Amino acid sequence: MVVRRCVVCWQAQNGAVFQFGWWSGRDMQKVRISDVDVIHTDWCTFKGNNCHISGNDAVIDLAGDTKSFKVSDIVISNIRIEGSCPRLVYFKMNPASTGSVTNMHFNNWSVESQPTHDSLHNEIQGANKATASNWTFTNLKIGGHCINSPSQADFSLESHTNNIKFTCH
Repeated sequence: MVVRRCVVCWQAQNGAVFQFGWWSGRDMQKVRISDVDVIHTDWCTFKGNNCHISGNDAVIDLAGDTKSFKVSDIVISNIRIEGSCPRLVYFKMNPASTGSVTNMHFNNWSVESQPTHDSLHNEIQGANKATASNWTFTNLKIGGHCINSPSQADFSLESHTNNIKFTCH
């Protein structure tokens, strides 16, 4: 699948721009997404300083009850996110999941700003029988600063993840 040159306007209160969940199984390979402008994420507008967005609110997320994964060779490039975006990635597998999500590449992302919240973090987590591995974030820029490590973008890499890299060129 190839998706190119899209604009997502006013990403509203429920849902992700790129959703990897909801179905019982996810079998997906060789996906290319590029040149997408996300014009304003709007998950916190009506909640003020007490923003506690759901697990379904992120630019990329895994929500629903997906428990079987065969996902590989996904490239998402040249993504521009305008305005404040409290969470880029929320990809937490159900503990009963099986399979893998591997070779995910996020290239040349530009995020205008990412506010910090006590309860909101970018998160990637596998499961006992499912791994999230070989993910690369190349030239991820937040507020114009290129991210070299998970902590610079408030990423939590939890159990059953490996080889998650952040690089700048």
